[in-house]
Amino acid sequence: MTMKTVGLHNSDREISAVILGTWAIGGSHWGPYDERNAIRAIETALDSGINAIDTAPVYGDGHAEELIGKVIRGKRDSVFLATKCGLDIYDRSYRRDLSPAYIEKDLHGSLKRLGTDCIDLYQCHWPDPQVPVEETMAALTRFRDEGKIRHIGVSNFSGPELLATLKCATLFSLQPHYSLLERSAEEDLLPICIEKNMNVFPYGSLGAGMLTGKYRECPQFKKGDARSFFYRFFKTKYWPKVRRLVEEVEAIAGRTGTTSGAVALSWLLKQPGVTSVIVGARSAEQVTGNIADVPVDVSEDDMRALDTSSRQIYEC
Repeated sequence: MTMKTVGLHNSDREISAVILGTWAIGGSHWGPYDERNAIRAIETALDSGINAIDTAPVYGDGHAEELIGKVIRGKRDSVFLATKCGLDIYDRSYRRDLSPAYIEKDLHGSLKRLGTDCIDLYQCHWPDPQVPVEETMAALTRFRDEGKIRHIGVSNFSGPELLATLKCATLFSLQPHYSLLERSAEEDLLPICIEKNMNVFPYGSLGAGMLTGKYRECPQFKKGDARSFFYRFFKTKYWPKVRRLVEEVEAIAGRTGTTSGAVALSWLLKQPGVTSVIVGARSAEQVTGNIADVPVDVSEDDMRALDTSSRQIYEC
């Protein structure tokens, strides 16, 4: 398998069209956990041509970063490494904190766990309305000037928050929640990123597994599972329209001889402004099953059909 690579805006570096997402690899919020499978997922991603990994301290309270650090030891220069800051894992309150003092503490913790002296992309995980964005960006710019990070990005920012941040600093990227099941980023975020020549790395690109076709009935998850509180389309009221969309994705996969996940990711990669897509996995099988055929040549008729069915869910 040859993984497609894409060029990055404002960089001479290329990364894979698929970025490995590691929330589930951290071992929390995703049901039963097997660390050996998590390690194999990272190893398989690298062996499959994925050369970019996205993580965060909050993924297992640093555990995901520790596992990544072990796997990439001796391979660091070939991996584009992205992590985040601003959720307090140290007292397990997970409160937002983008103060310069906390960012410095968070950054040094990530550098140690990842076993590196520089992070390629350092992102504010969530906006923090209690800290002036000017202070946050000044701290991140200082860390970039010191060589501890290469690029500054943000995740989960609204359009107005993104515009306010851009008045203080040049941003390399935005990481929004975006997929066939969640399209709010199209309203104002993507136009801003296109205008400002920013990279866009969507997460949730497979709808927490929904778009792979793994669920034949509306699933129920235990309290604390991310799929029970983070992804609205797992709610019963959305299920009929979600299921129709998934059946359409499955039909296209059948006609093109590929997987549903590959079709969903290929749709997303064709959207204006999207650079590369983040795909979570916690086993080698999930890695190979979802990215083996990406990108798929989805016809314009099929793209329009997916767009129509998708909007019916988004507009619920």
